[in-house]
Amino acid sequence: MEIVLPLYDSDEKLDAYSLLKYYLQTTSSLRGSESQLFISYVPPHKPVSRDTLSRWIKEILDVAGIDTTQYSAHSTRAAAVSAASCKNVPVEDILSTAGWSSEKTFARFYKKPVESSKPFATAVLEA
Repeated sequence: MEIVLPLYDSDEKLDAYSLLKYYLQTTSSLRGSESQLFISYVPPHKPVSRDTLSRWIKEILDVAGIDTTQYSAHSTRAAAVSAASCKNVPVEDILSTAGWSSEKTFARFYKKPVESSKPFATAVLEA
């Protein structure tokens, strides 16, 4: 699997690449031979479940001031692919990145209009 993380030079604390690098360095002594990316911070530091990962994302959304009664960890996927579509990212790239083989799923469930995303994104990043 390949992950592409563009640099966000404006603030290293919000730069996904720097944060992932820091996370991997910090957890390297805990993970032993574990190859899963996300591990529990509680011993024995095993891979976390999708429910745990979802809970972590929801906690981050809450800290960012996002109404978690309206938005979930899964809704971040819809927001990301809809934003990519609005920025004219080729549909083939969106499908392959999301792991979809059919454009029908994307068009039916995920291709949502994105209005004025820049002020929202700026507000979230500056919070």
